[in-house]
Amino acid sequence: MLLICYGTRPEIIKLFPLIHSFTNNNIKFKTLFTGQHNDLIQDFYSLIPKPDFILEDIMLKGQSINILTSKIIMKMEEILVKNNNISHIIVQGDTTSAFAISLCGFYNKKKIIHLEAGLRTYNNKSPFPEEANRCLISQIADIHLTPTINAQNNLLKENIVNNVYNVGNTIVDAYEYVIKNIPIPLNIKTIIDKNKDYIIITLHRRENKGRNIIKMWNELNEISLKYKSIKLFYIKHPSLEDVTSYLNKNIILLEPQDYISMVYLISNCKGIISDSGGLQEEATCAKKKILICRNTTERPETIENNYGKLVNTDIINNINFLFENNSFTKTNPYGSNVCSKIINIIKNET
Repeated sequence: MLLICYGTRPEIIKLFPLIHSFTNNNIKFKTLFTGQHNDLIQDFYSLIPKPDFILEDIMLKGQSINILTSKIIMKMEEILVKNNNISHIIVQGDTTSAFAISLCGFYNKKKIIHLEAGLRTYNNKSPFPEEANRCLISQIADIHLTPTINAQNNLLKENIVNNVYNVGNTIVDAYEYVIKNIPIPLNIKTIIDKNKDYIIITLHRRENKGRNIIKMWNELNEISLKYKSIKLFYIKHPSLEDVTSYLNKNIILLEPQDYISMVYLISNCKGIISDSGGLQEEATCAKKKILICRNTTERPETIENNYGKLVNTDIINNINFLFENNSFTKTNPYGSNVCSKIINIIKNET
């Protein structure tokens, strides 16, 4: 039996279309939620069934990554011992949940299927700890499902050559599913109707905390005064301190958004400023430009296809990139009909 595992919002976003496809193709599976983003899971019950297994009491305020990892491994061990019919475990991406589950599954001689395999910056400190997590998963995974040719080539260069399949990124299927099947929430429609030109901003990475984030907040204040015809929507993140005292009143603060709302905010925006990995992909789905507030990216396709620009903390000197004429490629660099390709591989390999 297959076990699909997730613990964070990005994992759920990229796994829900695959869960739908498994159900539609009568593939037997169960799901497990680690609880890493426990406060966000409720938003997704309209998209996915409630998980069959939940790891309880995983998150405590201020705990280290070491403690989180050890808790997941110990509680995952209990699940695997009690359910010895689990043969394959699917993990997505590079979170602590994905790494800890993969390691526990490997120790229990389960086959690991790694979705979104092969992303690399070749800098273990950026992003931290995600770069190390995904490299370690690659060493113990049995099936590697890469989102791009670049990612596939990364694995081949590392001598990971068996069961490597380039399928595309499931974010494409997730985005299309929402646009085609779920109407825009009324409160988001109201925001969009009142603000024709706006930029979406999200900042949350560990490496940007402290001096970096304060510099970027100051630059956003300057931009809001210089470009008064364009609204700046800053979406707060629970991992960062309150921004209210740093940002001026011209910047509109929004609470964390559910995925459906976020899709529609992105699809109607003027551009994006973010340090998010997933938003680099979603920008290509919506054909929007993004300033990437990092010094490295594991998603070079976004830059190569003129959707994104690496700016680190220098937002103000690069803001005009968002306003330039679009010259995008016709095809999405992250593929299409991704889940159907994965289904065919799963059927052959399991």
